[in-house]
Amino acid sequence: MGRWGTFIRQLRRRRVFRVAGIYIVGSWVALQVADLALESLGFPATALVYVWFAVLIGFPLALVFGWLYDVTPEGIVRTPAAHVAEAEKLPLRWPDYAVLGALALIAGIATYNVLTGISLSRPERPDYYNSLAVLPLENLSGPRDYFSAGMHDALITNLSKIPSLRVTSRTSTIRVDKNLTLPMIGTTLGVNNIVEGSVTREGNRVRIIVQLIDAANDAHIWAESYERELSSVLTVQREIARAIASAIEIRLTPEEERYFSVPQPVNPVTYEAYLKGMFQLRKGSRRGYRQGIEILTEAVENDPGSALAFAGLAYGYGQLGHSPFPVEGAYPKARAAAQKALELDPTLAEAHLAVAMYQMYYEWDFPGAEESLVRALDLNPSLVDAHYHYAWLLELLHRDEEALAHGERTKQLNPLSAFYSSWLADQYRDAGMYDKAVAEALTTLELSPNYPVAWVTLGKTFAEMGRYDEAIQAHEHLKDNSFWGFARGYSFAMAGRHEDAIAIADAIGKKSSHAYPLTLIYATIGDREQTFRWLEVAREQKIPWYPWLVAWFPQMTRFNDEQRLREMATELNISLRSRNDL
Repeated sequence: MGRWGTFIRQLRRRRVFRVAGIYIVGSWVALQVADLALESLGFPATALVYVWFAVLIGFPLALVFGWLYDVTPEGIVRTPAAHVAEAEKLPLRWPDYAVLGALALIAGIATYNVLTGISLSRPERPDYYNSLAVLPLENLSGPRDYFSAGMHDALITNLSKIPSLRVTSRTSTIRVDKNLTLPMIGTTLGVNNIVEGSVTREGNRVRIIVQLIDAANDAHIWAESYERELSSVLTVQREIARAIASAIEIRLTPEEERYFSVPQPVNPVTYEAYLKGMFQLRKGSRRGYRQGIEILTEAVENDPGSALAFAGLAYGYGQLGHSPFPVEGAYPKARAAAQKALELDPTLAEAHLAVAMYQMYYEWDFPGAEESLVRALDLNPSLVDAHYHYAWLLELLHRDEEALAHGERTKQLNPLSAFYSSWLADQYRDAGMYDKAVAEALTTLELSPNYPVAWVTLGKTFAEMGRYDEAIQAHEHLKDNSFWGFARGYSFAMAGRHEDAIAIADAIGKKSSHAYPLTLIYATIGDREQTFRWLEVAREQKIPWYPWLVAWFPQMTRFNDEQRLREMATELNISLRSRNDL
């Protein structure tokens, strides 16, 4: 028998052909499974090339293994040579372990490279991959606008409790142009799913029709109609949220499943009052806050077991407190209402936010505020106000990268809000990102041409860039604004026109409620005594923004050598801003 014949006989004896056959069949099965799995997981077709690469690399390794070794019930043994009896089992020696180790190392390296290649081949999902906007529900119940608005808000709130889903804030969805096509609305809001529907109220019967649409191609994904008693309306909202999550293939955790499956009955009379109160609060005016608080106060007096009504009351008082002209006693009342809400329902993210605002702006307990904000965002990752206040807490603590991340999140969650956009511009300005600050401020002014904070930020940015004429021109848009008009004094001071800046300060009037703007104007001028006079007033009056006056505004860094400023920072348990950070 020739040399090739002997070699073929050795291959058969060492079962190399059997190993090759098993390997080929196993590889074919693995390729079929990989093809289906990679496609279902969203990997491109090119990812399968890496699996083929793994199969080809493994084939010669399998043949080498088959030539040298046998797998027996007793483990791996050496294949005996031709002159050794077939029945003899040859145990492994140290060179065999070296060979097996080398084969395993090569296989491991190949596997790692293949998995890395597959991972990198998958295109990154955009931020809006699992994102959704709920458009205002059509009101088919006559004049009850507050009811359809409440149903819209409740659906957003329940969907927002799903951490893997980014839900656009209501203030952007109510402002989006209704004449746009759904794909255009999806692009405007930065989402890939849209929910729309209607609500009908007849007596104590409520009917909600909801449909889920793929924003990119205007294709219907899912639709359903629900009809319940008013007392079960929040339970059905949870049912709808769970159904939508299922339709867009979001797998809920066991904890989330439990939350959405637990009934949430309400007292119809109290819930009606809650919806009316929140409808007033959402107007965002002092009059709206007072009317909403009045309605909700009556609701909790009639039904002291309503966590929702207490949470709404906390929100209203919190908004009255968060102002350079805070209403006396607003924050303690907000805290009391929020604590009562949490006693009744610890899962209310809005109540945790109200507690955080009290801790942050009234108690100046910043570690406690951060704990409450984190808890609120754990419960509702799309709660835009929580991201906003957390951003400014982090700014105060000089954790700038984290602060910007939360500030940018507010814009993602509420892209049509002049409020969040203008304050994000101010964060960019503070970070020295002047081009971004100007662009964001101009974007805000496209949304709302007269929005004061946008003009304030635009002027401040120009002033810090040394473009004083443009800064003064921007702030001139505010000369008739009863509060933000003080910014003109800032730009005059930055431009060296101190007499004009002092004239603005004199025009504001020497009232304790004006401590915030007067501190900033005099600090920009460099008037040490007037700055600390008004800073002390801000402290005594518990102006919510007092800590930021001490340690965040850049014009205060010129006074870092002042013992009074260092003592204020120590009392607040915060660090002063370094001039090197500017």
